[in-house]
Amino acid sequence: MGDMMKTFVDREITEQIQKKYPHLRHPAGVCARIVKAGADSRQLGIYEYTIRILDENMNADTQYPEIPGVVSALSLEKDEVVVVLLLYGGTDVYIVGRRYT
Repeated sequence: MGDMMKTFVDREITEQIQKKYPHLRHPAGVCARIVKAGADSRQLGIYEYTIRILDENMNADTQYPEIPGVVSALSLEKDEVVVVLLLYGGTDVYIVGRRYT
């Protein structure tokens, strides 16, 4: 009986997390490489980037496509590694800063 209860609880918790909190399956903060850099013509001092999410070994993470149109006030160059946030597991990407190593 104890094993059945444990199985039920495990299954229920997993189901609730997948339904209510799908963003918890992926980290909110990750590293990314700047693939393309350019000034955003819409506003001075704002730059637009295309980024590639990296895995924990700093290799391109194939779970994510390249993400274009990421804007930031930071002036960055191609191939720099940055720290980004993916708010609530969505597609809103924010560059927090450079990764220094």
